[in-house]
Amino acid sequence: MVFGTREAIDQILAKRGWTINTAFIERLNLDLRQHVAAIGRRVNTLCKHEAGLRQQLTLFHMYHNFVLPHASLR
Repeated sequence: MVFGTREAIDQILAKRGWTINTAFIERLNLDLRQHVAAIGRRVNTLCKHEAGLRQQLTLFHMYHNFVLPHASLR
């Protein structure tokens, strides 16, 4: 988590040659919407309770981290 003004953060990152890149979180958001039916945009399968959503998110978490092959690990 980062705190501060945008200018202050950009200065700190620029010293190291870094920039803010939101592509990774946007890709994760897309994966979540595609694989977890309860949080998709137009779905017929909404969770009625928090426990059901937690179960779906846990299953996606395990699949994403331990089953799905990632390009960076090849």
